[in-house]
Amino acid sequence: MFYSKYSLSIVWGFVLLVLALIPISASRDWHLIVISQVGITIIFSMSFNQLLGQTGLLSLGHSIFMGAGSYFSGLILLKINNGDMHIPLFILPLIGGIAGFIFAGIIGYFTVQRSGMIFAILTLAILEFVNSFSISFPSILGGMAVDRTLNTNFFNIDYGSKRSVCFIVMAWLFITLYICYYFLKTPLGKMCNAVRENSFRAEYIGYSSYMIRYLSFCFSGFIAGIAGTLFVINYELVSPEVFSLRESFNILCATFIGGTGFFLGPIIGATFFSLSSMALTRSTEIWSLYQGILLMIFVLYFPRGLAGFFFDQNYLIKSKSFLVLIHHYFKLIVPIIITTISIAWLTECFNIILNHQDRSEFTFLWTLFSISNPVNWGVSILLIVLGIYLLVTTLKSIKGDSV
Repeated sequence: MFYSKYSLSIVWGFVLLVLALIPISASRDWHLIVISQVGITIIFSMSFNQLLGQTGLLSLGHSIFMGAGSYFSGLILLKINNGDMHIPLFILPLIGGIAGFIFAGIIGYFTVQRSGMIFAILTLAILEFVNSFSISFPSILGGMAVDRTLNTNFFNIDYGSKRSVCFIVMAWLFITLYICYYFLKTPLGKMCNAVRENSFRAEYIGYSSYMIRYLSFCFSGFIAGIAGTLFVINYELVSPEVFSLRESFNILCATFIGGTGFFLGPIIGATFFSLSSMALTRSTEIWSLYQGILLMIFVLYFPRGLAGFFFDQNYLIKSKSFLVLIHHYFKLIVPIIITTISIAWLTECFNIILNHQDRSEFTFLWTLFSISNPVNWGVSILLIVLGIYLLVTTLKSIKGDSV
């Protein structure tokens, strides 16, 4: 009885404690920037998952609502900088969320009348319209620079430090997680799942599929607007790039990799996608190629995402001992790592040969390699063959054990 009554409170208290300790434990400014960016991406992924995972609506123009929140909050912040308004910086994401909510209410009025592919194409068309509008009329949607420290010093808080911004992001991350979790527990949240599974049956028992989609769409826009405002606070910049298809693609990848339909899916996927993207962009110029390959692997072999994959491992964890489980995963992980690193090395070599003929050396995994050394090529090809052989052998043995 005690466990069932207080377990959720203990979990939420633990989550709050962890989020509060993360900015304190970071020692460098770039750590705080990365943490803030991951937190913003998680909030944006939560809003996207509300549509795709919980309501079954694929929005290809979801970055519009993040852009609406960022532009509106940027204008408000300019008013604050000029002394025309006096609003605490911590409250600003709420205003951006309201802007995203209003914008979603306008767009959703006619888009959610359809679902499936028609809805996806409609949202894509609106995104392209807004993107083209921002390029054609830069005086309106051309971006702006703001200052989060000017006339925002309420309660003697210094917003010039990255740590204070990270605290704001973590606080709103907790608020967003809390709201999204309990929204799914409401009758409306449960009906969103019902419409996702079978909209005709929801209509049959007396619920309006249109109204449920519309309310879910507006709620999703509200959360995305919060993420847009936090982006402005973190980078002190409002950019029209937020309306690009690239942003919608990134959030689709993050949510899908984490696992659509799972509450923890956007959290896992946004963290994994953000950190891997930062690592790739700092390591190689063909990072977009690796992102595409990564997405294809998840689509083909992990359609339920990382959260679904971990959930599916429950039966294996319960049926095997700890040592057997470690050996099982070790046989899979080692060949995958060997094959991945070797193929990535060959890919970097071909990139140098095709695009940088004047170079004969490159850095891979913090090590300098020469493409003119035949030993490197031989070792790499040998490791690829060995990794694929071990992986195929392991998969066959696992399949044979399951049969």
